[in-house]
Amino acid sequence: MKTTRISVLCLAALSGAWAQPQKPAAPKPSSQTTAAVLEAKVKKAWEDFKNKDKTSFAAILADGFREVEEDGEGFRDAKAEVAEIDGFEITQYSLKDFTVKSLGAEDALVTYVAEYSGSAAGQKVQERDVFGEVWIKRGSDWKLLYVQETKLK
Repeated sequence: MKTTRISVLCLAALSGAWAQPQKPAAPKPSSQTTAAVLEAKVKKAWEDFKNKDKTSFAAILADGFREVEEDGEGFRDAKAEVAEIDGFEITQYSLKDFTVKSLGAEDALVTYVAEYSGSAAGQKVQERDVFGEVWIKRGSDWKLLYVQETKLK
């Protein structure tokens, strides 16, 4: 009898727990949200470069930033990349085919195609390039750590 009473009490307690409204789990950050944020950051960087806003452009670059362009001149650091703004005039550009792949909780690979024209050192420039960029999250902000630019035929 004692066992039956304990079993009934346990079942009653369990059924009461099941009847309690469950709190929904907090939504996890969406990868689409990260993708949208990073795409916006890339577009802003291009605008800053075009508008020669060195301060704003430099602010997105992470400590240890490096870039390799299609010119074959090797790695550039943040200082060299910001200095390049003075000698390059972008008259128009378009960015497309964005993809964002998570590399971890605070790292992402962004790839896209850029078509741009303008002039560099007095020479006309018209390019169609693929970019691969590694972005890292520092605090609440995303910073650009690495860029690989490859010319398309």
